[in-house]
Amino acid sequence: MYLTPQEQQQINELVAEVEAATGAQVQAAVIDKADSYPEIPWKAFASGAAIAAFAVVLVGWLRPDWVSLHSAIFDATAILGTGAALGLLTVFVPPFARLFLDRLRADTEATQYAQSMFLERELFRTRQRTGILLLVCRFEHAVVILPDEGIRARVNEVELDQVIARMTPLLARGETAAALRDGLRAFKTRLLEKGFGSTSADTDEITTGLVQEKGV
Repeated sequence: MYLTPQEQQQINELVAEVEAATGAQVQAAVIDKADSYPEIPWKAFASGAAIAAFAVVLVGWLRPDWVSLHSAIFDATAILGTGAALGLLTVFVPPFARLFLDRLRADTEATQYAQSMFLERELFRTRQRTGILLLVCRFEHAVVILPDEGIRARVNEVELDQVIARMTPLLARGETAAALRDGLRAFKTRLLEKGFGSTSADTDEITTGLVQEKGV
């Protein structure tokens, strides 16, 4: 679900505020998914089949008199049907699918998507190398802050992680707009603490507003 027009306007106004105060050039973006994760339905299928198989064995052990009433076809149908049901559930219910998402893989895919977007939108072309991409991945509940060299020279990874840590709890609750607002405000404060400030030479070199994409 995309941000509402009002939320988009709030984010764009806040981006303009950050740029005016710090001289940085900010691109905020929201995507649904950084990857298709084809392994997730299969993981759910395997889990469902394993649980169903265990249940079949347990019933046979606890009630051996029932075994004669159940054919192998019934057992196979129960096992495969449960697996298929869970696999299908991951396609239509993102919170359930997220249970089978590997955290390291999610973070890697989010970072790779951010790097690709940074290059595609040429955020490196600012004169002072002060371009910043703030990317929110809704499915992964992941945030990536990708700064250019002019920012990275004075703001380290630990400080970026502190900004991300403020955003992720809001994102986990589905409050995407609130996460972006909190992250932009925190990043503005961090940049000002590091001595960034607007100058007469500052111009809006990144004219694109909030980017919203489906992703992969």
